[in-house]
Amino acid sequence: MKTETKKAFLLSCTMLLISALAFIGCGKHDDVYDDDINWDGSNGGTIELVNGSNKDMIVFVGQVPSKSSMLGGVRAGTTVRHDISRHVGDFNVGGYAILRGVTREEYDKYDDPSKAKIEFNAMVTYRGGTMYRYNINPNYMGDNGFKVTNNLRIGIELRKDSPDGEKVAYLPAMKQNQIVYTQNTDLLALFPVYVFFNNETGEVSTLKTTSIFETVSARPTPLGPNSTNIQNYYFPNDEKLTWESIVGNLKHSRAYLTVICNIANQAGYVSIGLSHRLYSQNGFDAIGSGEKLVFEVESTEDGSPVALIAVFYGGGIKIPFLFEGQTSNPVIKNGYDYTVTINYTAGEGGMQNQNNYSATIVEGQKRDISKQIESL
Repeated sequence: MKTETKKAFLLSCTMLLISALAFIGCGKHDDVYDDDINWDGSNGGTIELVNGSNKDMIVFVGQVPSKSSMLGGVRAGTTVRHDISRHVGDFNVGGYAILRGVTREEYDKYDDPSKAKIEFNAMVTYRGGTMYRYNINPNYMGDNGFKVTNNLRIGIELRKDSPDGEKVAYLPAMKQNQIVYTQNTDLLALFPVYVFFNNETGEVSTLKTTSIFETVSARPTPLGPNSTNIQNYYFPNDEKLTWESIVGNLKHSRAYLTVICNIANQAGYVSIGLSHRLYSQNGFDAIGSGEKLVFEVESTEDGSPVALIAVFYGGGIKIPFLFEGQTSNPVIKNGYDYTVTINYTAGEGGMQNQNNYSATIVEGQKRDISKQIESL
């Protein structure tokens, strides 16, 4: 073999060896699928997970994590879209599911994921072709915590300090001894918000009790690996309350606005005045061209004027929500469905003329709580 050929051959062998060693030595975080964990998500995924923590998280579908129920992973500080369709049988029709999440560190400790410490839990809705976003909040991860038990036949979202506060945890119906983890030991005022998904209509309703005595104040305590004496808090707060008496105090805490955006090639957002930007039930703060999203607006049972506007072009166009033929803020009533259609009609001044836009609101029917409760 000639010297030049021999050198080339040895160089090729060396490069192959280096590549092989690099492949073998790849860290766990370098592969899309790592120990069957999909970290990169799916192009067709409809469940968008936003990880606000500094830990890699692995998320499962269902109340008890298992290898077969793994939805996928989401790296610390990143956003990933996962495909939930293979875990549910009614994906195209729509439905809801429970998500549980554990850190990568916890996942690696056990062969059985159900033994891992669950630091993320949420109720999620899904429907083919519709995107939903959910946040992993680092405030409710950590080494402090308490237990909660839901003795009711309806799922509860626990909110911090008010029925419209930060989501702390989700408890399925009749869930016992669920641990809620926290970053610190500060007192938490927990407000129960009852969450209901109507399988017939695909509507998500949020109901709140009118009794302040349904709230629970919880004090997280440090939790060690062998902690046994963990404070357990119960819902309902008054154990003597019957389901019938609780149902009698439930009211719709919001109105439901289905907003349809017919403005081509533009996304905008919905706001109360200019200071309170609304998020859709899907978890997004904006609505795109051709989209139809549901927004919740807090008002009163008898109705109050609400200054709702749609904002486009970075604030250059502000479109007030108005009933047909009216010029004042619409009176919005809790529990009612409304439809809002945002349109652009080409006229003098074109897209820069505020008067060429409209957001017409139409009042629908009030959601019947009694029927919803009966169907639980």
